[in-house]
Amino acid sequence: MARRVLLLFAAAMSLLLLGLFAWDVWLLIYHDLNTVELIMLFAVQGIAVLALVFAIAALLEVRLLRPLRMLTDQVRVLANADLEHRMQLPEGHALGKLPACVEALGLALARARHDTSRAMVSAAERIDRRSARLEAILRDLSEGVVVCTLEHRIVLFNQAAAGLLRRAGVIGLHRSITKFFADDTINKSLHRLLDLYRHHRRSEIEQFEVMPVKGSIKLVARLVLVIESDKSCAGYVLSLSSPDPASHSERHVGGASVLAERPEFYDFSLFDRPAAPSLLDRSLAELDYVAFDTETTGLNPSNGDEIVQIAGVRIVAGRVLTGDEFDMLVNPGFSIPAQSIRYHGITDDMVSAAPKACEALKRFHSYVENAVLVAHNAAFDMKFLKLKEPDCDFSFDQAVLDTLLLSVALQPNLTAHSLDAIALRFGVHIPAEERHTAIGDARATAEIFLRMLDALTAQGIDTLGKAMEAANEVYEVRRLQERF
Repeated sequence: MARRVLLLFAAAMSLLLLGLFAWDVWLLIYHDLNTVELIMLFAVQGIAVLALVFAIAALLEVRLLRPLRMLTDQVRVLANADLEHRMQLPEGHALGKLPACVEALGLALARARHDTSRAMVSAAERIDRRSARLEAILRDLSEGVVVCTLEHRIVLFNQAAAGLLRRAGVIGLHRSITKFFADDTINKSLHRLLDLYRHHRRSEIEQFEVMPVKGSIKLVARLVLVIESDKSCAGYVLSLSSPDPASHSERHVGGASVLAERPEFYDFSLFDRPAAPSLLDRSLAELDYVAFDTETTGLNPSNGDEIVQIAGVRIVAGRVLTGDEFDMLVNPGFSIPAQSIRYHGITDDMVSAAPKACEALKRFHSYVENAVLVAHNAAFDMKFLKLKEPDCDFSFDQAVLDTLLLSVALQPNLTAHSLDAIALRFGVHIPAEERHTAIGDARATAEIFLRMLDALTAQGIDTLGKAMEAANEVYEVRRLQERF
């Protein structure tokens, strides 16, 4: 539409110039103008035309073209994230009832989707009831049960398994089961069963002993293949038990290792995932993410400011795993400034018994594993992490996405890209009591990022490489803007 307006404007100016030319010809033919008068005439006409062009162009930009660009950005939000989004346009725009019609269309589509979802409720409830039965059965089993893909990624586990492996780390969806054990026995056993099945087409049970990392007692393990109806092998079930039944009856409490009462711990869709290509070429929808945030003693990491809280939220298969969060206070080693306490509410007493930065970041690094990191204004948080790497025996070399830069890439004509502004546009509610807490902002970032995924895909940004490229382009533009 903007192009058509510009074409109409160009046509109108062409007609004006043609009229002036005809008038000048008439003056030359029927009036005896000297050279000075001709120069004055052309100068006055030129100034008048330029002034008219600039005035009309400015009017079109303010009242039509810029509102159109803003409307386009927000239509993408409405189409891909929030159907009830309200158009935010400057006063005095010349779009008439168009924004209201777009809002009405979004509400109509929202009602249609709501009706469709209601038609699916009964089927979903039946699935939920079956899932609840499965959860209840697994939860009540004294034996630990873990279901994994052939690549050893966890797709299901019960709390008995989490208790047995609690000293080895926090068990979670999509993590590798092999990291919890000190040797390669599980992998070797799996390959023996696979070879047996491929040659004899029968599924056997492999029983063996395994030693958990940091464990003192070997666990009795049984491994059996998961065979699909087409006779293909989709993964395996690992059963774990302890020679001492009382050794895993307690629950681990403290820090980020507390398990939720009913964690979301199953996702059979992992079985359907093909072998992954290189990370940058992988679809955004297929990747695992950890949205994270930090609270600090100040805003200058290079001048000695430290982390006082770090939190992360895991995103798997298009949903936030509410039972798999990381939230830890960090002792900065000195008194927290009063102005920072007013911002995040974390006091010296709250962090006095908390671990120092290296220990806390080591636990966070273990929690993240190979997931893609997501943060709002990621450069700030990553700076604190990177500065600690020389003092610690690990590094954060995971891929990183920034919701601030992605917001600018999606909506370049909007000026507000704070966490609150983006949350408002994408229909994400941030509880007031969670704002400016690491876990609250991490949850908000996770929800915003999930809403962004459809909008990114709609603009052709459907792989990790393309998303990082789009964010980098925005970063370079903003860096150049700061120089001029």
